Order: sequence, then structure tokens, then C-alpha cells
Amino acid sequence: MTLEKLLQKIESLLPEINKENPSVSKASVGWHLEHSLLIINGSLKGLTMTNPENYNPKFSIKKFVFLNFGLIPRGKIKSPKQFVPLETPTKESIEKLLNLAKEKLEAVKNLPEKAFITHPFLGDLDKKTTLKFLGLHTKHHLKIIDEIIEGIEMIKV
Repeated sequence: MTLEKLLQKIESLLPEINKENPSVSKASVGWHLEHSLLIINGSLKGLTMTNPENYNPKFSIKKFVFLNFGLIPRGKIKSPKQFVPLETPTKESIEKLLNLAKEKLEAVKNLPEKAFITHPFLGDLDKKTTLKFLGLHTKHHLKIIDEIIEGIEMIKV
């Protein structure tokens, strides 16, 4: 699924932002959406700020496993502070981040292939790999959201 499609999925989940299910996650649906959008916006911005001549990829088993199998252990990796929602997410805060993500995604299409970000665990990721990372990370959080919502629906039955 493309990042554009994932952004559409995020948008479709806006009515669910206040849903919580502590047996699945300590965080609400809105928190997962906002966190995902903060990561997307930060990474897309990062692609525009690096010099492609400095791109220096290195092999790492973590990178290999993540990019090839999409495995992210739940609750094991702490996100940097700038990617953690500071307040309770609102429909407005998520919509603002969503619109920004759409704009940034369109803007990075014109960047060179060697535009990159430096991920704290995975090292340098070129544009194509960054977009793959963002897709995998977003799918990870959308899966958690699906489990939150499914768990609530099961309780109602």
C-alpha cells in the first residue's frame, strides 16, 4: 500500500480518535494517528535537509529484518520526544498534520534518489527506503488501531 493510500486510511479513522483499549495499547487511536503523522512529516522534511553527496548507507541486521519483514517489536523501541504527541490529539491537530503530510509527500517526489534521512536505529535511508520505512511504520500503527477498534467491538457483542 502506498503512503498516499495510508494517508487516506488515516483520514478515514478521524471519527475514531477517542477510542481506547488498554488491553491492546496504553495510547488512544488519536495518539497512534498523530504519532504516525509526526514521523511521516519529520522524515519527509528530513529528506529535504540532507546533502545527497553525504549519503552513507551501512548494512545492519536491524535494518535488514525491518525492511524485509516489517517486524517492529511492540513496546520495545522508545520514540524520540519530537515524535510523541504532547497533548491529547484532536481532530483538528490530526487534520493539520495530515494536510502537511500530503503537501510534503508531493514535494519529495522531485528530490534526488540519494536524498536521505539518518534513522537513529537503521542508519542512513535513501528516499525510496525512507518511503518504505514510513509505509511499514504507519502499517504497524494502523494494525494496532485496528486491534483497538476490534477489541472494543468485541466487548460490545
